[in-house]
Amino acid sequence: METNTAPIPTVSSIEAGLTLLASSLVLATRTDGTEYRMFREDCPMHDDLQEVVRSAHSGELPNDWRYGMTYTLSNALLEYSQPSPTPWTLEDFQGVVGEVAELHTDHAYSRALGWLAANVNRCHFDDVEAYASDCNGDDLGQLAIRRQLEEVAFMAHAILSGLDALVSA
Repeated sequence: METNTAPIPTVSSIEAGLTLLASSLVLATRTDGTEYRMFREDCPMHDDLQEVVRSAHSGELPNDWRYGMTYTLSNALLEYSQPSPTPWTLEDFQGVVGEVAELHTDHAYSRALGWLAANVNRCHFDDVEAYASDCNGDDLGQLAIRRQLEEVAFMAHAILSGLDALVSA
């Protein structure tokens, strides 16, 4: 009986995990011409990385926006950490999440409102004090932007926590 001697893939650092995640999400095209991100067929650690992405879905079913934002956030967080003489820690990455989330939130009212309309379950804040306490309640566009900002920050934290767990495993 032959045993499989292939090495079990591991993630040595959060940066390595972000690199693996970003390189594993490839751009594909549907028959109607729309593009979306998906895991490539030969993705190493597919199940582990899929679990990281699912943790960033905040209870939503898999969707194009989440997979696309996971790819965007992975690359953006990598950009912040490089070049650095020492590998970044989870705390280092968490320290830039707010700035990364701000940069990758749609600031056009129509796009933010469209994002909310695509899934009405997104229409509530988890932390009103942090994201909307200074926002005028009669500006729905601004509220939509703030809600997306909260969701993008949540996703970045979930991705980092998931990858940190893979490093620690």
